[in-house]
Formats: sequence, structure tokens, C-alpha cells
Amino acid sequence: YRGSWVEFEYDNKNILYVRIDRKRKFYGSVFLRALGYKTDEQILRAFYRVSKISVRDKKLFWNVDEGLTGLKLSYAITAKGGETIVGQGKKITSSLFKEIQKAKIQQAEVAPNDLEGAYIVADVVDMSTGEVLIDANNELTPTILSKLIESGIEEFEVFFPERDEVGTVISATIKKDAVKTQNEALIEIT
Repeated sequence: YRGSWVEFEYDNKNILYVRIDRKRKFYGSVFLRALGYKTDEQILRAFYRVSKISVRDKKLFWNVDEGLTGLKLSYAITAKGGETIVGQGKKITSSLFKEIQKAKIQQAEVAPNDLEGAYIVADVVDMSTGEVLIDANNELTPTILSKLIESGIEEFEVFFPERDEVGTVISATIKKDAVKTQNEALIEIT
């Protein structure tokens, strides 16, 4: 009954808003920045499960993590001895994931279509030119993916908003939000 009230609400476009003491509303990402999440990347990492993708010899490799569970990969996952743990196109269940871990497999080869629906967690920069190839919180399209492979990027991190419990809410809110620093967020709230 005492103190300020903080209310969270969504609109029909899946954007998260915050109201403090039933006054005007502002984006939920502004509130998070005011609390100390300084960058889009920090906010995305806090709410989404992040997976690392490595690029070697123009091939994509998923660094084995929980994000593989529930996927059907285009390539089979085989142990060092040559035995197949997960067949091509077979869904990776939690028990199969444990088998992958037991076999100490670090990376699984994936095809570009296996990354459908992926978004980039942090800006990907071509270190030779300084060009930002893709900004954080943007969808990883086949065109951008081929651009990353051709530019010699060794690894990047992705998240799948549709697969996480949070859904697209945080990602969509960050895209709408023009406030990008903690000080701007504090000014916006007051």
C-alpha cells in the first residue's frame, strides 16, 4: 500500500510497456536500461538463451548447448569413433542431448536453414574493414549469413525469440526503443 507501483503491460503488437504510479507509459527496455542494463546486448542476454555459432572452412558449427534440444538438424551428429548419435533430420530430445554431452562432442555442423528464425545477439563487425555487418537484435537472413561467411567472421552468437519463453516481446520492444543509454533512460522516466 505504500511506495510506487510498477505495472507492466503489452499492446497488440507485442511491445512491453511500463507505468510507474499509473502515470504515462514508456517502453519496458527504457526501464531495464534505467536499472543498469546498458546495451541491447545485455538486455538480450538477460532474457534469451544464447548459442554460439562458429565458422570454419565456410561451414557452420553450433557449439553444443541446451539450444540444440528440440531441433532437427540437416546433418547427422557423429562421435569421434564414427558412430552416429543423432541421425540426419532426427529431432534432438533431451536424452539424445545427454548422449551428445556424454560423447564429449563440442560442435555440431549445421546448415544455414537450421538457423532459420535466429537473431544476432551482438553487433557483428568485420575487423579488417571496421564495417558492422549486422546489428544486434536483427534477424539472421540467408543473405546476411552468406555475407558473414564470406567476410571471414569466425564466430557469432544467436538467439531464437520464437523458441524461448519470453517470445518476441523483449526483442520487439528494443527495436522500437530510441533510448540507448542509461542516462537517457533515467531522463525519460522522470
